[in-house]
Amino acid sequence: MTEEIQEPVIPGNYSARKQTRWEKLDTVKGKKAVHLDGIHDSVDSTYISPGQLYSTESGRMFHAGQVCVCICGQPARGKTNLSISLCRYLRWLGLKSNLFHMGNYRRAKTGTITDDFFKPVPDTEEAFKMRKELTESCVQDMKAFFQGDHGQVAIYDAVNAISKERVELVERMKLYGIRVLFIESLVTDDNLLRANIQDASKSPDYQNWDSKQAVEDYKKRVEMVAPHYQEMNEPSLSYVKFINFGERLIVKNSNHDFLTSKIVFFLMNSKIKRGSVYMARCSNNKLSFKSDPPLTEAGREYSQKVMKTVLGHISKFKGENFYHNVQRPKIEATKRQPAYGVDGQHENSLVVWTSVRRRTVEAAQMFKDLGITTRHRQQLTQLNPGDAEGLTLEELKEKFPHDYEEHLADPYHHRYPRAESYHDLAVKVEPLLFEMERMRGDVLIIADETVLRVLYGYLMACHSYDIPTLKFPENEVIQITYNAYTNTATRIPVEGLEQTED
Repeated sequence: MTEEIQEPVIPGNYSARKQTRWEKLDTVKGKKAVHLDGIHDSVDSTYISPGQLYSTESGRMFHAGQVCVCICGQPARGKTNLSISLCRYLRWLGLKSNLFHMGNYRRAKTGTITDDFFKPVPDTEEAFKMRKELTESCVQDMKAFFQGDHGQVAIYDAVNAISKERVELVERMKLYGIRVLFIESLVTDDNLLRANIQDASKSPDYQNWDSKQAVEDYKKRVEMVAPHYQEMNEPSLSYVKFINFGERLIVKNSNHDFLTSKIVFFLMNSKIKRGSVYMARCSNNKLSFKSDPPLTEAGREYSQKVMKTVLGHISKFKGENFYHNVQRPKIEATKRQPAYGVDGQHENSLVVWTSVRRRTVEAAQMFKDLGITTRHRQQLTQLNPGDAEGLTLEELKEKFPHDYEEHLADPYHHRYPRAESYHDLAVKVEPLLFEMERMRGDVLIIADETVLRVLYGYLMACHSYDIPTLKFPENEVIQITYNAYTNTATRIPVEGLEQTED
């Protein structure tokens, strides 16, 4: 006989507040609701990140220093993709990080921008002055972020093609007490370059453009920069050459400090992703923490409906039985070979993750029977409610009056006696974040709602105090789609389950 606990009655670790975290773009019944992530939202000095290990009065991690991460590279080298994914990870760690995209400054500029503006050395005085003006505006904003907003990492995303200008940036930042680390994105793989051009043609620069015309226009921009770009080899600068988006790294003049080491380790695991992350609740979420029964018949039916929904959705884009078309590509012997056995390296791959609980392992067996890779991760085990498990609201107030008040004030970090907090979960799942970053294809995560909240918080750049309120109903699968500019989350109704209006 399985032991059940009551419905959630208080916010936070032990149960969830009922708030909707979706921006509904279409309220017509049956249509999807889409939520954009918060990576482009500026963070202030009060921001507390989900994975932050400690806080200080200054709002900075005192051992990391202040750093300007300057992204360099020709167009279509994945610089914006890299800068956004790196910012997402650094924020998760607790480093107050903001993005400074030169493209945003250019798009905000009123008036006509001449074609030669995109040349590192423009032909006209007008374009030269505009480039200088926008660069100065960006540098001043970074200075204000460091000095006024207690910022710790400014990620400067631009071509940064000229060696002399890179040296000048270092000297300028040195006056403000800011270190500069360059990351130069290089692409020698023609297939990757073509794919990057396709991605770039969907950028905000090409809204309402015909897709073919956008690609051709961006190719002209690539050709315009190529003759003027000066690859990094400055002996006095600290830099990382990031080749073919993680295929190879070259690190120069690193002091092996905390922040640089974290960034390099992230780059070693970073890939351009073509797939999505799907999240589904496991069945029978009312079970007590220690209970570990097998999958019930109702749970088996639910899991089959989830499988049908996910496979049917992906098949619309990749074709029937897409997961069988995952042959390892042939790579010349002279080139670096991918690590054997690493999951999700093919764009058509689907990997299913579950916890080690019996009901989730048995649910994943349905996918395994189709030849789909399944993995069972201890880190995906639900949050442990500790001594708060099974208690009513009144019992919690009476038995743990001080804890109850603290829990209401901070449901993300507080833990009841012998319990876990959401922050504990966030620290525990960090290895899985790197594993997701390495994957090029799709991953389906079947887990308890508490775990899904934390993983969603990373992928969608949520504030830590938002995470306990996130809602994952059983009748929906959440699809998080990677994009070079922003991730999007879409709710997909599970086929065969009754849909309810929030």
